[in-house]
Amino acid sequence: MKKVIPNGAAIKQLREQLERLSTQKEFANAVAVSVRMLRKIENENLPISLVLLDRIAKLFGVHRDALAATPLPPPAAGSSSDADRPPLFEDRDQIIPRHDWDYAQATSDEGKLYDEAANSHDLACVIEIPLTEETGGYAQELVDLLTGLTWFRRDLLLDIPPSDQIAIRRRIRQLMVMLRGNDIWIYQTKVYRRLPERYDLPPEDEPTTHQSRFVIALGPPGEYGETSMRVPIDHGQPFVLPSWKNLMAKREAT
Repeated sequence: MKKVIPNGAAIKQLREQLERLSTQKEFANAVAVSVRMLRKIENENLPISLVLLDRIAKLFGVHRDALAATPLPPPAAGSSSDADRPPLFEDRDQIIPRHDWDYAQATSDEGKLYDEAANSHDLACVIEIPLTEETGGYAQELVDLLTGLTWFRRDLLLDIPPSDQIAIRRRIRQLMVMLRGNDIWIYQTKVYRRLPERYDLPPEDEPTTHQSRFVIALGPPGEYGETSMRVPIDHGQPFVLPSWKNLMAKREAT
């Protein structure tokens, strides 16, 4: 597989400016690598695949050429030229596009599913594998349990009794085991959405809200040992990421 040397310093700088996924743990999870590997990428320019470089570039909303320390392979015949692309670190605000997909990570940890659902506004489920009547029943019960934990369904001011927590976690674990026994893996990710949904930038005076959505996907096991799967998501709307200089100027003005 073709490897390229990334510009680790550029990746780190852009990551730290993100509104979400700014920590190494969050960002590593979003691009489906370990935190240790992300540290090596940022600090030691660890060679990575073009596929991984594309994942990172998509999260930043930049072209992958801007994140490579070594020249990349020439584009295929007939593709558009990138010669007129602006420099990555121009002192200007950047538009972060709406994302319609994300990488979900395989999990067998019922506690993680419980905690993520209990700390999210709502839940969405993606089915990427055929279900039988039996496995469909398991999946429906799992989705119902997790949805019942979200802020959309429960009163945040009321704590879930410890006895109920134990019972829910136990049942989630049982359902996960039964699904995996049928070669159905559970993948999970979390996205933050700007609402209302739209594909263009909102007017400055348009009221917006922010919501967290927990996404679970039911899919097949990784054929070659993969532990992540690309899943469709609803990211809400694009937004403007202020340049570092402009952001500092606004803070000083206040």
